[in-house]
Amino acid sequence: MKTRFRRHITVPPYTRDPFAQDTFKWSADFEVPSIGDDVLIRINGIGRAKVVGYASQGGYLGVMTVPYSPPDWWIRQNGAPSPDNAALAFGAEISRIDAGEGA
Repeated sequence: MKTRFRRHITVPPYTRDPFAQDTFKWSADFEVPSIGDDVLIRINGIGRAKVVGYASQGGYLGVMTVPYSPPDWWIRQNGAPSPDNAALAFGAEISRIDAGEGA
């Protein structure tokens, strides 16, 4: 698998097998969230975010997310959160948020 960053319009074929060589790997124990779903980005205190797309890098599949209220350092580093400035988060870095659940 190539290691370059690539956006995807829909969820490409993927596997949870960490040793797979020819399919993108999804690193969570739950299914890939849908566009419009909310997730919790657990790393670096980023917090709740909306899924706005999909991308892959280094053979792994991730979700493009827009944080609702990221830390100040995130805004200084990345600019204001928006769909045009979405952040890539991999399965191992996020948790699902069920509908109606607070974060």
